[in-house]
Amino acid sequence: MSACKWIVYSMGMLLVFATVAVHATSHVRIVRLSYVDGKVQMERAYNQGLERAILNSPVIEGSRIVTESDGLAEIEFENKTTVRLGEATEVRFRQLLVNDAGDKVNEVELVRGTMYFDTRGDKHDIDRVIASDRTFVLRHDSQTRFMTIGDRVQASVMKGEASLDNNGQIVQVKKNDTLTVDAANAAGFTVAQGIDSLPLDRWNNERAAYQTAYSNTSDIYGGNHLGVYGFGDLAYYGDFMNLPGYGLAWQPYGISSWAAWNPYLVGAWTFLNGFGYTWASAYPWGWMPYHYGSWAYQTGLGWFWYPGNSFKGGGVATNWVATAPVLNPPAGYSAPVAPVAPANAPRPSIMVGRVGSTAAFIPDGRVPPNFRSVINDRSGLAGTTGSTYATAGGAGVHPSRAVTATKAAQNAHVFEAPPQHTLMPSMMNGGYGPSASTSGSGFGTTHSSATGMRGSVHTGSSAAGHSGGSASSPK
Repeated sequence: MSACKWIVYSMGMLLVFATVAVHATSHVRIVRLSYVDGKVQMERAYNQGLERAILNSPVIEGSRIVTESDGLAEIEFENKTTVRLGEATEVRFRQLLVNDAGDKVNEVELVRGTMYFDTRGDKHDIDRVIASDRTFVLRHDSQTRFMTIGDRVQASVMKGEASLDNNGQIVQVKKNDTLTVDAANAAGFTVAQGIDSLPLDRWNNERAAYQTAYSNTSDIYGGNHLGVYGFGDLAYYGDFMNLPGYGLAWQPYGISSWAAWNPYLVGAWTFLNGFGYTWASAYPWGWMPYHYGSWAYQTGLGWFWYPGNSFKGGGVATNWVATAPVLNPPAGYSAPVAPVAPANAPRPSIMVGRVGSTAAFIPDGRVPPNFRSVINDRSGLAGTTGSTYATAGGAGVHPSRAVTATKAAQNAHVFEAPPQHTLMPSMMNGGYGPSASTSGSGFGTTHSSATGMRGSVHTGSSAAGHSGGSASSPK
């Protein structure tokens, strides 16, 4: 039996996303809590109330996310559309569905605060925002900032276009215009040229730049990059290789220096209606490797993740599992077992390992960039090379993994620029992945292995920081 079929039968659940035509409206869609910084809470769709938000938690229709005065959050959709929440913000995902035409419908209610909606999906997808009982429709490839100010709502179009349904009157809002809905205004709204700049805009722009840079670094599926959620984090925190017997495989940087590491060392079990308890990894890259394909172990190489046939359709994700299985583990390894959800009782998240207020990372691997640092002071883009940061294993980051403020300023980002790869043959031809990284990226050496060529980062590979993409916020 193939690896892909084994996954489907062993997990007993298969979710087909709207990448192919469907014949009826479906509310079965799952998106990802892709970034958490500070205190963030989440209410899942089964109305259990707010609890600490866990990085990489599945988000489904009906979910509610609330950031406190120090909280930041990001939700990434299957097609890389994102919703980003500033401090003191509350949103509810009113609709996450696929209509009978096969188009995704995303309807998000802004209850209060500041929200950025960055649409990157198919032009036929429908993206709506509900605020103060008004409906805004966002165009494809647009970015709009929404703010509540007392009883007013401001929609500032930073890219593309948006429209307001003002009691049946459609009002178009173009790039660099700000629409204000005010109940005290007899007309109901005003449109003005220009957008007021906010410090939070820099954080939003930095997250968007990171996503753009790292989601398009490897055209490894026959000319189609992995245009699905979570791939950008794989490209930043690890590398792809071609393994005989497995095909495309991925491994996070640094695990060779941590003999005791395993994929399920740190994270949380979170409950999801229809699936039971699912795994939410505390690592910032921990979405795709835990919901597609399988983990495996090979002597001399260590742990690695391989997608199998999950992306055979030209890089399109075709299935989703609650928790990716482990195949061929090392001797003595015990596979993770999901808790049994009690009937008619609360189902809180269950922490595993040290899930703190910072993202877990692997010693001698990459440290999550400090995205928050751009909000107040760009001179503090990164720490010093001698800094040490706590990890799930209790060790510190290797000094060579930290990028100095000078180096970060050179590329104007808190994250390092991506390498440029020379491509190997596509998946359908039996080969995958990058063969080398080119000069000029700020990266270190590359090397080949017996299993294929790998573009590997060894020096100056990450902006240091301890608050970007935390595993969860403190209670």
